[in-house]
Amino acid sequence: MNVDLRMELADCGSPERLLQVLFGYYPDLPRRVPLEDIASDVGIIGFKTLEVDGFIGGLTADPDKNKGIILTKDGLPRKRKRYTIGHELGHFLIPSHGYQRQCSKQDLEESSRTDAYKRQEAEANRFSAGLLMPKPLFAKDIDSLGGIDASHIRQLSDLYDVSMEAVANRYVELSPETCAVIFSHEDVVRYSRTSKDFPPLDVRKGSQLPLASLTRRHRHTGTPSPWVSQNGGIWLQPQRDVSFPAVLEQAVCQSNGFKVTLLYIDEDAEDEENETRELEARWTPRLR
Repeated sequence: MNVDLRMELADCGSPERLLQVLFGYYPDLPRRVPLEDIASDVGIIGFKTLEVDGFIGGLTADPDKNKGIILTKDGLPRKRKRYTIGHELGHFLIPSHGYQRQCSKQDLEESSRTDAYKRQEAEANRFSAGLLMPKPLFAKDIDSLGGIDASHIRQLSDLYDVSMEAVANRYVELSPETCAVIFSHEDVVRYSRTSKDFPPLDVRKGSQLPLASLTRRHRHTGTPSPWVSQNGGIWLQPQRDVSFPAVLEQAVCQSNGFKVTLLYIDEDAEDEENETRELEARWTPRLR
């Protein structure tokens, strides 16, 4: 264990501050971050299999969290396992989190801050995403790929050795585009993420995918669909005195009924369309 590093980390109360210190100690990390080596440096003494139904990750440590063991569900795919280890490492390093944790699949999707438990799970997710997909490098890779496309998510998943779901969340968070991602299973929404300026979605956890959506019809496993322009009303909440923008939709079918939907609003095209509407509204033929 790196004692000096642990001492500096002990003063960090947020995921972002922890990451700042870690990247200061490891300035030249490869894209495939050596996660278990870093965990060992900060006090994790072992990695074991979790055998509790309903949970995919866990942490057991001494009350002062000087040493700990990270647990992951047996048989978890490598990329998902890495994100889970990062999540549990976040619990270990964030001082306000407890020293015993059992985390479900839903916990590793959490982004809400509505109560203390959800806030801690969201913090652990921010830590894992930030460690495995460092913001400056990941944003640079998004930019170098050009445009927005589901195929880029697959490329980044391979490059960073992190699950497509975790990458898709980070992609939407850091992309300069106005975009959203929706995760579903058997055509029922699991959860969604949007960029800061994306309009409010009209779907939520537990709702059916819209009947008119491309994703509802798409059945080709593995291959992203072409982009299709959709009426924004299919996906977006109505807003008073605001017309729906066109929404571009792309879908990816995964195994066992899981799907990923990528939505994109071309702001430049929308600005041009709005200008055209304004000009047409101002021009009124006058009859004498």
